[in-house]
Amino acid sequence: MTGDPRDRIDIEGLGARGHDDPKETLGPRRKFLSVHFKCCATYGRLYVNNEQTHYEGRCPRCGARTSARIGPGGSDQRIFDAS
Repeated sequence: MTGDPRDRIDIEGLGARGHDDPKETLGPRRKFLSVHFKCCATYGRLYVNNEQTHYEGRCPRCGARTSARIGPGGSDQRIFDAS
């Protein structure tokens, strides 16, 4: 089967993400928590807000908001359930 040559991309010499230097294009790493959203049985991420007081995010399917407070005596757990 031959495809349309316009659908082909020449990736020779490029990094794993399709760039010469992946570190240049990734930008700063953001802290996040992994969340299982029970409402839609899906997974997503909560990211630190600008004030760095909470992790905040939404269910990727229904948009339900959730947050987790950042403070002393927290948890080492990285995956949480949200309902």
